[in-house]
Amino acid sequence: MNLRPDHASSSRPSQRDRNAPDPVWRTILEAATIAFVLAATGAAQVPASYYASVDTTNGVTLRSTLHAVIDDHTRFPYTSSATDTWNILELADEQTGNPANVLDVYQNESHPKQGAGNAFYDREHSWPNSYGFPNDGATNYPFSDCHMLFLCDSSYNSSRGNKPYRACASACTEKATVANNGQGGGSGSYPGQSNWTSGSGPSGSWETWIGRRGDVARAILYADVRYEGGAHGVTGIAEPNLIATDSETLIAASNTGSNESVAYMGMLSVLLAWNEQDPPDDRERHRNDVIMSFQGNRNPFIDHPEWARCIFTGTCSASQPICAGDGTLVVACPCANTGGAGRGCSNSVNAAGALLTTSGATNPDSVVLHASGMPSVATTASIFLQGDVLAVGGLVFGDGVRCADGNLIRIGSKPTPGGLAQYPELGNASVSTRGLVSPGSAVSRYYQAYYRNSAAAFCPPATFNVTNGLVVVW
Repeated sequence: MNLRPDHASSSRPSQRDRNAPDPVWRTILEAATIAFVLAATGAAQVPASYYASVDTTNGVTLRSTLHAVIDDHTRFPYTSSATDTWNILELADEQTGNPANVLDVYQNESHPKQGAGNAFYDREHSWPNSYGFPNDGATNYPFSDCHMLFLCDSSYNSSRGNKPYRACASACTEKATVANNGQGGGSGSYPGQSNWTSGSGPSGSWETWIGRRGDVARAILYADVRYEGGAHGVTGIAEPNLIATDSETLIAASNTGSNESVAYMGMLSVLLAWNEQDPPDDRERHRNDVIMSFQGNRNPFIDHPEWARCIFTGTCSASQPICAGDGTLVVACPCANTGGAGRGCSNSVNAAGALLTTSGATNPDSVVLHASGMPSVATTASIFLQGDVLAVGGLVFGDGVRCADGNLIRIGSKPTPGGLAQYPELGNASVSTRGLVSPGSAVSRYYQAYYRNSAAAFCPPATFNVTNGLVVVW
């Protein structure tokens, strides 16, 4: 399948990080090693073989192979006396630390679980069902797809209606959030921790608050890749082609009152930005795990948010591989812990080793560094590194092999919930700003991610490891 022509790119906003980059990385590493506190979270790891068949060579191959993985899920009824979407969503949207309650998507309100037909919360179609699949039934897969549904305060659901997701530019009404689980609360200033809305229908705007805008963005991106027309591979039921777009005209044309073979929702450029501004967290990963346990498929953009720009803009990587702990370097992994092809040396939770990838472009700088396959740690447990010299044969470094050398700069430190980390996130300076390089300068810089791995029985006595290495030509 070709990349769709209406898919448009969006620049990631970046703000100056308050912490100045420190070239004297070895000193920082020693201090950081002492300061790290390991605290394993309850986040589940992605099943090891789930994405094994995905081809990330380019946007076309990534889309087609990813669709094949997440397609043909098991449908549950929207409302039924048997297991239905109410049952699934009340598990998926449980409040962290309070399993008797759910946390709604827009107001961030905590509600005791009520079950179907209550007066407090209902089910929000992130992709409004009026755009392409309004009539529920046993043959309507997207209507009851829980990856696209969220429990939502009833009044906020009504306020959102079928407005596209986008920034609210003017004459906006604030829909405030409640402080829960360390997020939300406050009002009166834009954007703050509030939702903002204006207008109605396809020309209206619903700007989701910062704590959940990435969640709804990834739901829409999932829908675009999951539903590409054709028939369900098991049941043979025809499915619609759902397409994320920046065209208000196409979105409006999808609102026919009938189930359509092709339908549109947006705004795509905003969704791509939201995906990066609000990266996945443990709560969203828990949601993905729960829904998979019923439907049998995952939202891949929760597991791999970096795949979004590759699929929707064709910007798959700003980098090229330079080294890996897969046996291809002169220096071997230090305790025969050879990793998988293109990855770092094996670690205590992932025999294939950790993986560093990039998304975005270099000029202007929208580069995002993504690390995965690391131990899950709630506190700061990884450091994204930049070097200006390539150690061609590799250097033993803890349980791994490092090739980024020379003047080492700490680009950023991050926790690794679910074994994942990325830099930058909202509020962080760009990679080029932290690395003191100028986009368009054509200089090469080398990147790896250091991470804690202190399992006593694994490759002692070292307590850390590194990902594979990448080069970015700025």
